[in-house]
Amino acid sequence: MKTRFRALAAVGALAAGCAVVPASAAAEWHPCQENPGAECATMRVPVDWANPAGPSIGIAVARRHATDPAARVGSLVYAPAGPGSSGVDAVTNDQLFGLMFPPEQAAKFDVVSFDPRGVRRSGPVRCDGKLAGALGDTAPRDQAEFTRLLGAQAALGASCRERTGPVIDHLDSRTQARDLDALRVFLGEEKLNVYALSYGTVVGEMYAELFGDRIRAMVLDAVVDHSADTVRTEITGAAAAEDSFSYFADWCDRSTACSLHGKPVRALVAALYAKADQGKLTDPDDPGRPLDRGGLAHRILEPLGNAGVTEAANRIARLVAGPSAVRSDPPSPDALPIYLYCADHRSSIGSYAALREVTARKAAVAPLVKTGWHGVPQLCANPPFATANPPHRLDADDAPPVLVTNSRYDDSTPHAGAARIAAQLPGSAFVTYDGMGHGAAVRGRCMRDVVTAYLTLGSTPPPGLHCPAEPLP
Repeated sequence: MKTRFRALAAVGALAAGCAVVPASAAAEWHPCQENPGAECATMRVPVDWANPAGPSIGIAVARRHATDPAARVGSLVYAPAGPGSSGVDAVTNDQLFGLMFPPEQAAKFDVVSFDPRGVRRSGPVRCDGKLAGALGDTAPRDQAEFTRLLGAQAALGASCRERTGPVIDHLDSRTQARDLDALRVFLGEEKLNVYALSYGTVVGEMYAELFGDRIRAMVLDAVVDHSADTVRTEITGAAAAEDSFSYFADWCDRSTACSLHGKPVRALVAALYAKADQGKLTDPDDPGRPLDRGGLAHRILEPLGNAGVTEAANRIARLVAGPSAVRSDPPSPDALPIYLYCADHRSSIGSYAALREVTARKAAVAPLVKTGWHGVPQLCANPPFATANPPHRLDADDAPPVLVTNSRYDDSTPHAGAARIAAQLPGSAFVTYDGMGHGAAVRGRCMRDVVTAYLTLGSTPPPGLHCPAEPLP
């Protein structure tokens, strides 16, 4: 049954000197098309928060009410991962919701999320798919190729600007944080409870800087270190990838569940990297597509983000076996939310010489896998806008104690980066899950209990707490 909830008629200033949210008519919630058990609405915010009377954009929002209304604590807002993940999908998809929000949290909170501006239902970044495909899959091999890549990025960026409109200049996480505070008002909450995951942690970090006194509780899970420059991000990511691969290889040595058990996994992978460096390695599912170091790292490491050690072993086995099928190229995407990253971090690797130097430094800290597959996107070398929120140390003295959680073996968001962010948040608690996987908050009973106690009771765990790893297959 359709329900209506009144938004506040007007909103005060978001912070000293900040723009004011325009007065809103009744906020209409209705059953979501994707799942009638959840409610959806559209929240309008300025495209440019410095010009609140100017054009606006609709932010798609979804929520599920607390399953135990008598025990309700408040709203728990999920700041989506990505960049590019849909918070509306996380709320409306029963499987995703069950994975992310344990029953003990869903009982006490209205769980709310949104599609960030530039993503899916909220003014997505649109580009020319053919120009996106023209960027290629492999890294430049000389300065001429690097220069051509910058030119291809410029052409792609121009198409994105034309197809996306003015919001393309306002995608950064400080702007997203202002949207998040508008959502607080939209929900009628004095203070927010925030669960930020992966790239959503940058939005969380910026919210703590801008609106720290409006936070009741905040969990930063699988943390992106927005204080790190390009080179530090790349090298830290490579070291984390090496740690994750070594953890996987040790499992493969001892577990018969590994399809490569009894075989020299490290030597097999070293041989694959040698072929990739020689230009002789191709995707086994698409023999016409070459794999360089970055492509090979992606194939091997991607499953480890979900502790998918058996899949990682199977992928290595297929790579060793060689091509097995011919597959046509998938269409290039015309939606590129990765530009949200570029709005926060422009790559400082502006020449082939700089690329070679960083490549060598990554290989030095990651002799097995040579590189990570998460870092500053190459696309961010030449985005079609100024980077509005460049990396910087956090200044969040007004925020309450924040709970920072990270897996010890996470090549997507390295543990070392999470530790650096925790050190920049006064009074924060840093909890380590001593296993593998991207996202730590729901990995095992220990982690779930710590996060739930913090969110529901405000209980901050003791310093340096570690939760044990869940068994691998």
